[in-house]
Amino acid sequence: MEQKKSTQKRNQLLAAALDVFSVYGFTGASLDEIAQLADMHKSNIFYYYENKESLYVEVLTTVLQKWLAPLQTLESELEPAEALSHYLIQKIELSRSQPKASRLFALEIIQGAPHILPILKGPLKKLFKRKAKVIQTWQEEGKISPDIDPELLILNIWGLTQNYADFATQMEMVTGKTLRNRSMFQRSIEHTVHLMLYGVLPR
Repeated sequence: MEQKKSTQKRNQLLAAALDVFSVYGFTGASLDEIAQLADMHKSNIFYYYENKESLYVEVLTTVLQKWLAPLQTLESELEPAEALSHYLIQKIELSRSQPKASRLFALEIIQGAPHILPILKGPLKKLFKRKAKVIQTWQEEGKISPDIDPELLILNIWGLTQNYADFATQMEMVTGKTLRNRSMFQRSIEHTVHLMLYGVLPR
């Protein structure tokens, strides 16, 4: 029972930290504000984390795990149209359901990723290279256009899908809607999948 309560408190703290870090970044975020949002005393934060940086890195690591999970599904045994469509849909769903996570990652990257460089240069880079190889295999099998650069394709997918979260305000200002609107969410999926597959599949 105590462990369950501790886990709930920890998750509550991580959710509050994500809310604050995604708005103010690491430097501008305050542990006082995070504690208030998490409904706990500031001193209790140190029961779970050594300092603000360790809390921030934990939030970022959790974000990365969720963000990279859809990429894991790309395998050369699958048909590219189906695999890429599924990947795009998963990424857009993440932008709809967890926009704060995407914005936090964008903030960290814009600042040069000082807190997660080892992850970017290590596990993320290895996964990125491995999935680029999947796309290259599809090319060799004649299943996607030979004109496509596998690494740039993955980067383009990241940019295109995360735009819906990172620039949601811009989207709302010019269209009057965000992904919270069901019809816009569906339109965004259909448009993005069509746009990407039209450029990727051989014609």
